[in-house]
Amino acid sequence: MNTKKKVIVFDMDGVLFDTIPYARKVFMERHPGVTEEMYNEIHSGNFHDNALKYKHLHIKETEAEKEQHRVKYAQKKSQTPLFDGIDDLLKVLKEQEHILVVNTNAYNRNCLELLKNAGIQDLFDFIATAEVSKDKVEKFEFIKDKYKTDNNIIFVTDALGDVLDAEKVDIPTIAVTWGVHDRSFFERKKHKNLLHIADTVEELSKYI
Repeated sequence: MNTKKKVIVFDMDGVLFDTIPYARKVFMERHPGVTEEMYNEIHSGNFHDNALKYKHLHIKETEAEKEQHRVKYAQKKSQTPLFDGIDDLLKVLKEQEHILVVNTNAYNRNCLELLKNAGIQDLFDFIATAEVSKDKVEKFEFIKDKYKTDNNIIFVTDALGDVLDAEKVDIPTIAVTWGVHDRSFFERKKHKNLLHIADTVEELSKYI
């Protein structure tokens, strides 16, 4: 593991937590006609924009029913475990005085309680949720400005869309294969910012 201090930005779902199976299941149930393959492709670009393409398939609900679903979803998601080895990795990085940041598509309600329940919320210096922006590129730019860094930064994600967003702002990126996308997504074409594709947490730790 490289011990030079840096800003390390993590995507959350599919990188830190095994939340993708539940998120995919719920999205497909609430958008009849969307397949697993279609859901995975949503993450090949801006998630919020791509998800809107299936708005016409969304089941009909009252506002009260929508809010009930949001609460239920957040509660269940907040109990999702960390991937094996992630807790130790984050603590080692923190002990080495790296600055840890989250850049996630999730809203506060689907993010903060999850991090708190896992006991890792305080390890992160900044948590950029969808309330900060639904555009990860904007959040990357904000993070770079906040920490006054252009080259001492690295990003970790499980989604091709995030690799593309990080590429727009020249942030070196490591992709992991235990989340929404397998290796085939990241190998569709060359990405100048993609440093490595990691298949295990141990492998990830060696390339950070």
